[in-house]
Amino acid sequence: MERNHVMAIIANIAMDAPEDINSFYESSMGIIHYEAVERKIEFDGYFRTKWEIEAENVMSFNQEYFEDKDRGNLYVFLSATVNKDIFDLLHYVWSLVKNEDLTANVLHREIYLLKEKGVRF
Repeated sequence: MERNHVMAIIANIAMDAPEDINSFYESSMGIIHYEAVERKIEFDGYFRTKWEIEAENVMSFNQEYFEDKDRGNLYVFLSATVNKDIFDLLHYVWSLVKNEDLTANVLHREIYLLKEKGVRF
């Protein structure tokens, strides 16, 4: 999808439930995650390829592997480091939810915090 179209979808979600910031954040991250997958963004040739294979033929991972929010967020954050459109979408959501400008340093901080929590692909 075109970035402006995705941005409009996210803006509509924000207007529909402005008081439920957590729901907005989770929904928006899901949309951005979907966009990153659609753009075929991969890390070490692993995440998207492995996810597609395992999602269709669950052999070594259980369903919870794919529903882990932290793992999805890590994928979004990493995708934002290599794709400007993903970064722009995340920047929009981040500034609304966190009241903080999303800079490269903030992005790397969030990646570091997730990895410190033990989140891996």
